[in-house]
Amino acid sequence: MIKAVVFDVDDTLYDQKAPFVAALAPLVTNSESFDFTQALQDYRCQSADAYAQVANGNWTHAEMAVNRLNATLQQQQRGPVTPAMAMSFEQAYADGLKHIKLFPGLSTALDQLKDQFKLGIITNGKTQHQLAKVMQLQMHRWVDRDNIITSEESGLAKPDPQIFTLMNHRLDLRASEVAYVGDCYGMDVQGAKQAGWHAFWFNHRNAEMTNGNWIPDQTVGDSLELQDLLLALAAVPEMS
Repeated sequence: MIKAVVFDVDDTLYDQKAPFVAALAPLVTNSESFDFTQALQDYRCQSADAYAQVANGNWTHAEMAVNRLNATLQQQQRGPVTPAMAMSFEQAYADGLKHIKLFPGLSTALDQLKDQFKLGIITNGKTQHQLAKVMQLQMHRWVDRDNIITSEESGLAKPDPQIFTLMNHRLDLRASEVAYVGDCYGMDVQGAKQAGWHAFWFNHRNAEMTNGNWIPDQTVGDSLELQDLLLALAAVPEMS
């Protein structure tokens, strides 16, 4: 029985594409032929390895900024960027993230969930940056700070199942009692399933499963479908 619902942050709680495109466009020549949606997916896919490199002490955050952006651009035969260009992108991206809002329907679903489930967040990234997004999205209305885990503070990064196991301890629940909601198959679905969790895939970018060994328990294609899924979960009567 599910007793807790834990969320990813980036491109799960809010639309990450708009600030990403605004920050990246000035660095891309012939932008009309550049696939920004694919670039966002590639950027997100780079995150698992990138945050693991930082967590292991192999890269600084500045090195990650350059390497992750270059890896993304190389997928479309663009780049490379200089460290100054990468930091310019990071700053513009950070500025755009100051204006993010929850996807439509999520606040309604969270209002229903909070009375029946423990709620949490697992997110890769620098703690200060991720908490700033959480506050901008007003997630503190539903999620206690103790139930927010970042890769920087834990020294672990999705899809490592250990970061999910750490949340088990925070929530004092078994793995089978927790569901994870995330948009990235490789980091969110695979990581959660490897940890023994339920996995709800918010696949609003129409991404493909990169590893058929890990099947999400539920898949939804837009924010209103996600709202319906969460409201249906909240409507299930508790078993004695």
